[in-house]
Amino acid sequence: MKPSPSLDTLSRPATGQAPARRIPAWVIPAAIAAGFALLFLALFRDRLLPAPNVDVALVLATAKDQQSNGSPKAAPGDEPAAKPGGMLFQASGWIEPAPLPVKATSLIDGVIDTVQVLEGQSVKKGETLATLIADDARLALAAAEQNHKSLVSIRNAHLGGIASAKKKQEGAAAQRRAAESLRDEASDRLTRVDALPKGAVPQFEVVSARLRVEREEAQYLAAAAAASEAEAEIERLELETKVKEDDIRAAEIEVEKARLALSRTTIVSPVDGRVLRLLAAPGQKKMLSDNDIESSTVAILYDPRQLQVRVDVPLADAAGLQVGQPVRIRCGLLPDRVFEGEVTRISGEADVQRNTLQAKVSMLDPADELRPEMLCRVEFLGVASPGASSPAASGSLAVWIPEAAAGGDGVWVCDPDTKRVSKRAVQIGSESREGFVRITEGLRPGEWVVLSPQSLSDGQRVNPNLTHP
Repeated sequence: MKPSPSLDTLSRPATGQAPARRIPAWVIPAAIAAGFALLFLALFRDRLLPAPNVDVALVLATAKDQQSNGSPKAAPGDEPAAKPGGMLFQASGWIEPAPLPVKATSLIDGVIDTVQVLEGQSVKKGETLATLIADDARLALAAAEQNHKSLVSIRNAHLGGIASAKKKQEGAAAQRRAAESLRDEASDRLTRVDALPKGAVPQFEVVSARLRVEREEAQYLAAAAAASEAEAEIERLELETKVKEDDIRAAEIEVEKARLALSRTTIVSPVDGRVLRLLAAPGQKKMLSDNDIESSTVAILYDPRQLQVRVDVPLADAAGLQVGQPVRIRCGLLPDRVFEGEVTRISGEADVQRNTLQAKVSMLDPADELRPEMLCRVEFLGVASPGASSPAASGSLAVWIPEAAAGGDGVWVCDPDTKRVSKRAVQIGSESREGFVRITEGLRPGEWVVLSPQSLSDGQRVNPNLTHP
């Protein structure tokens, strides 16, 4: 039996056509692994490569008129007892609000309805920062006001009842006085009749006089009882009125509390300043009595005109710290501007892990561009004595580096924070002294320079070893 042409065509490849080549299954995982390896090398290349050990030294400074044959004295980080007015040492710091940031807090529990400011925005005192959903507070205020109105109405009704009871009491008192007069009159007539000789008057008149006395006595007692009842009613109404007055005062307090709670649904800025951090978003819950310290905070504010620097001073330099000490502050954001300041306080406890002592340095005239947590460099100056001129202020400092660090076309500088080196062009003077050469331009006292640099590249990470002269 001859096979079907259609089935034979499906079972065999077409004549003259090469079979399709398939990509091996290991190619795709290998490509992914290679990509991750390249990315890892690009990100962590510097950390994987060993950092070379280099010796570094401090840039030293002396007064220009110093003619002694001794070696130059180290101004920063070596001997704090530098010439008054000169730079003693320098350290890194971070800008922060002075003296403390201010928190705008929600004083009631609630849910954020609207947020009307953003981070970095300047605000005025009393300006609305955010609002809470206020429906419950409005209803509570309406209920408190209605309760107050009801108590006032009841009090007024009691006052009206007191006025009516007083009128009744006055009428009852008048009736009692009238009954008393009639009783006295009847008693007097009975006394006179009884005093007459027997048989002088008919017996029925004697009986009539006696009955009249009893009747007037009964009417007097009834009038006296009515007067007493009216007086008791007045006392009761006055007592109830006093109770209602107390209730009204309590209701007024509840109204004030409800009105205060309603006003607190609008969170306003407590000071003039700038929003440092925003901790609120529509729909977020704010709780006053929660374990989280920021559970009720809406925004953290600070005054951009009041800034300070938090400086970690190495313990080797901390002996030169003192409150009131003048400083110079430099920030990478404004590299061409130097800010003046002074040490305001020194921390009472050192950092044992970082081997530093923290100090607070106020900025006398901060720029509006500065923001908290910006890194800056603080130069601590010596306190100039009265009448003495400051060498740093008058530009009379001579900068020196070891001869081993001075190259032909520049000096390698090591950043103590990042531990990376960069080459810097400097002007080397003709004066040298005991292994040091003078630098006229390009370096600042306290910087680290690499001794005998070999095979370094710009931005390379190194392992510095600080040597002292």
